[in-house]
Amino acid sequence: MAEQQDIPPDNLHDDLVELPLFPLNVVLYPGMVLPLHIFEERYKALMGDCIEREEPFGVVLIKEGPEVGGPAEPFAIGTSARITTVDRLEDGRMNLLTSGGEKFETVEITQQVPHLVGRVRYLEDLPGEDRPALVTEVGEQYTIFLRNLSSLSGGWAANAQIPQEPISLAYGVASNLDLPRPIRQELLELATAMERLERLLPLLKRGNGILLEQVELRNPFKGPRLN
Repeated sequence: MAEQQDIPPDNLHDDLVELPLFPLNVVLYPGMVLPLHIFEERYKALMGDCIEREEPFGVVLIKEGPEVGGPAEPFAIGTSARITTVDRLEDGRMNLLTSGGEKFETVEITQQVPHLVGRVRYLEDLPGEDRPALVTEVGEQYTIFLRNLSSLSGGWAANAQIPQEPISLAYGVASNLDLPRPIRQELLELATAMERLERLLPLLKRGNGILLEQVELRNPFKGPRLN
């Protein structure tokens, strides 16, 4: 009998790379914009290196420990980020705009000080099974959500460009919903966009219900009509 070989999962890249890690109380999704204010010496050095080398760093949600000062233990699954805008301030502090890149899994922490560095494996984003009805329903609910948000902020409720592709749609919804960090991390860790959309749909409907109540409370034309 031929010896059975272990075949790596299809959604994993084989190569491991070293990536500086930035533990935060934030879950970053691919395509999501994340502003950062950098003031700790260790992270000023980290970001300075990333800017000079034009290389990414990894954003990982803190599992245990503080965001500032001491060491923090992060979740294994995070998202790479690239710096798109740099505003240098006094004392080396920086305001940065970053953009989420690829999801990754930390296989091993190789450095603890002055900041974390990990050996990571980038994970392929998969759409999952073809479920056009689910994509359509989430897209419709997301349109309503953005319209309600616009109404609350006093903005013009124009037709938003809703992503049609499942991966972008799922990350777009997850980025904009106000969700607890454990749920945001759970969504990131799901293997396919369809799993993500299925998990997001009831959360999106609940969010729409809350927003609609707030819109109605702020409506100055409530009350009995004269005609």
